[in-house]
Amino acid sequence: MNNQTPKKKLSALIAEKRSQKQKRDNSDNLVLMDPHEAINSYVQFQCKKTGFIEQESPEHYCLWDNNYPEHPGRVSVPRKRLEELQLIERCEKVTRQTFSEELFLMKHTKDLIDKLKRSSSIPRNELEKYSSNWDSVYFTKDTFLSAVTAAESALTLSLKVAQGSLKNGLALIRPPGHHAMKDEMCGYCFLNNVALAADAAISKQLTKKVLIVDHDVHHGQGTQRLFYERDDVLYFSIHRYENGLFWPNLRESESDYIGEGKGKGYTVNVPLNETGMDDSDYLAIIINILLPIAYEFKPDLILISAGFDCAIGCPEGEMNVSPHFFAHLVSLLSGLADGKVVVCLEGGYFLESLAEGVACSLKALLGDFPHPLNIDSKPTVKDSLQKVINNVKYFLREYWECFKHEPSFDYPIEGRDIDEENEHVTNIRFEFVGPVIIPYETTGFYPQRSDDEIKTYNQIVDDYRKEYLNGRKCSNVVGYVYDDHLLKHGPTENLGKTIPERSERLTEIINCCEKFGLKERCKLIETSKHDERSWLEKIHERNYLNTVFQLENVPEKPDWFHNEYTSSCIQKSISSILSLAKAIHSGDIRSGTAIIRPPGHHATFDSSSGFCFVNNVVAAGEYLIRQEKYKRILIVDFDIHHGNGTQNLTYDRSDILYLSVHRFDQGKFFPTCKEADCTYTGKNAGEGYNVNVPFNKGSKGDSDYWYVWHKLVLPIAYSFNPEFVIISAGFDAAYFDPLGGGYQLTPEMYGHFIYTLKSLASGRMLVALEGGYHVESTALSMVACVKALLGDPIPVPNLSEMVSEDTVDTVRNVLKWHKKNWPMLKVNKAIANWCDFTGPNKS
Repeated sequence: MNNQTPKKKLSALIAEKRSQKQKRDNSDNLVLMDPHEAINSYVQFQCKKTGFIEQESPEHYCLWDNNYPEHPGRVSVPRKRLEELQLIERCEKVTRQTFSEELFLMKHTKDLIDKLKRSSSIPRNELEKYSSNWDSVYFTKDTFLSAVTAAESALTLSLKVAQGSLKNGLALIRPPGHHAMKDEMCGYCFLNNVALAADAAISKQLTKKVLIVDHDVHHGQGTQRLFYERDDVLYFSIHRYENGLFWPNLRESESDYIGEGKGKGYTVNVPLNETGMDDSDYLAIIINILLPIAYEFKPDLILISAGFDCAIGCPEGEMNVSPHFFAHLVSLLSGLADGKVVVCLEGGYFLESLAEGVACSLKALLGDFPHPLNIDSKPTVKDSLQKVINNVKYFLREYWECFKHEPSFDYPIEGRDIDEENEHVTNIRFEFVGPVIIPYETTGFYPQRSDDEIKTYNQIVDDYRKEYLNGRKCSNVVGYVYDDHLLKHGPTENLGKTIPERSERLTEIINCCEKFGLKERCKLIETSKHDERSWLEKIHERNYLNTVFQLENVPEKPDWFHNEYTSSCIQKSISSILSLAKAIHSGDIRSGTAIIRPPGHHATFDSSSGFCFVNNVVAAGEYLIRQEKYKRILIVDFDIHHGNGTQNLTYDRSDILYLSVHRFDQGKFFPTCKEADCTYTGKNAGEGYNVNVPFNKGSKGDSDYWYVWHKLVLPIAYSFNPEFVIISAGFDAAYFDPLGGGYQLTPEMYGHFIYTLKSLASGRMLVALEGGYHVESTALSMVACVKALLGDPIPVPNLSEMVSEDTVDTVRNVLKWHKKNWPMLKVNKAIANWCDFTGPNKS
């Protein structure tokens, strides 16, 4: 092992000017970037708590209409559910601070504040008439105070999270705020809670960029207008629209309203044109639009305008989103902004699904794993939503790198027909013709559920609660397996050069985990004795195993060497990974890492190479299927070398989905087999369950891999809905790897691979070391993965670099072969360079 310190080793490597990354500073001088600097700056992590603040506003209710949807029960019922689940006691209760009127005047006019104040002195019998001046609001003498305290609650919590005294938080508050405009109240809203919080966090220099995610079923036109010309606040809204026929019936709720001036591209509207949208549809929006933009934007703070009127049962939304979907949304976003996520209640008018949606959101903030999504086998995305998603890409592709690579075509051309399966023409329709009648209705204008419908939906939510109760029970601890005996494997002969697969790969990981304080926070799993030979015989040929276990008179090669300890190390690796799999299954730990060698993903049924002897991850998968009765195992392999052995052993199976992202170079890169191409998709029952993503040209970096990740890996992984996730974690695509050929992945990119997959399978994830031969890059990359499993903040990669044309071609080719296997991929279409505006109001 090189005795230089890590910093000296890194300096020497950088001095060699190999695989280095450069940027220009403000004076146009070249500045060398240390690709490990970002992760090394995240060594210390103080465990902070989730904040909770509540504002029920019990005196703010409609005096003249007992059925009015916006009432104090919208806070009291969710709070009761949080208490039942003992979630609030796990949080730090936050005391509301008061703020000056000047802060409110940053987003609202003095006239609006005065009108709101005036309601406090209006006689009770005149309040209904006063309320009719605004669309869908009511006043009591306490409305002004309620609106102020709700806003102050959101402000207090958001600022504490922004400054870092809390990890994240939930504001269970009313009245809501996202419809409140600069000079107008409407839609149950008076002051814009989230907008005030975002603006205050920036003006107080606690943050530079804020992402607002609004999943209320009604478009938050107030928030949109308040930031429409700014590029430091990205407003993202998913809302029911129906071509303008759904309230608030605004043309500006369409996907072509993307901001103005320097704010162009920083407003993202996803308007839904039919009801009944479910988890699959909303997930398609998150994966195809929100995550790519959010990761490129790199916010410092995320505020969620959490309207639960898109949840199942709500009469205003008429959508079918499950309560636990919101946990997946929070979890997928928590890798960003150092986990600084604040959930602020907006809408939600079916109390049972509202309460459960709030509870699931808070569980995710607390770090609990989400319940698996209720998606059909190989789910589709509704045709109307496919059109909307591609409309959004059309209008935003000039502003976001993640959309610049969408295939396009010229249209209309005489005689040119549209292939609707693979091509998209953007069409905007606005059908609302009004008129808006003033004074506004003050009662009975809202939809209501019948008693039978309420009974039906209450039963659905109750069934969800039973699912959650009967779901996985486990410790919230991350485990790992490691044994010093694994260091003894090595060559007996002088093979003429330094062997890259050496024991320092493990010791550097352990040392790095100690440096980052991870080892003491993780549980070492005691390796129990398994009948390793028996389990290996289920996946490998018996005579081949005889050779592996004896290794007598077997010639050594640079990529297949052995000594007197090799056989025992192989058995120890298998017993280690099986012990880890068993510990995750039993709930002794939530997830874990296998720090083992030799690696295994090149081991086929009856042969191997590439430092591998037996297939560790397939052995673990076989154990989980046969012994623990799992039905769906996902193996994701991001080693730069194709796991030909894993493919060979799972190629005709549908209970194991193998997904590999690797360098191929038209079959010239190790293991130099044609079967690593995207045309090999499985056979018989396994057709579609083998997914190869082969890169062919040039070096690849974080942007290339992230493009593949959100285009292919996430939609396929979520569609498969695995019961257990195994990662073949090879880090040889990282900076400086001697076998990587110049690939340039940062440790944090590997960490975000884990962050975005760890919500699958009720958190059952096993990360097993494969390749990675620059010991420092490998160790730091594994550190990032462990931190992701623990829920620690990790840096967000720089994803503003261009994605290579080869990567775009690779994705296009994989889509061509797998769209038929995984319908969620069908949203990817070529987009015409033309937009059709139709309807009575085109502008």
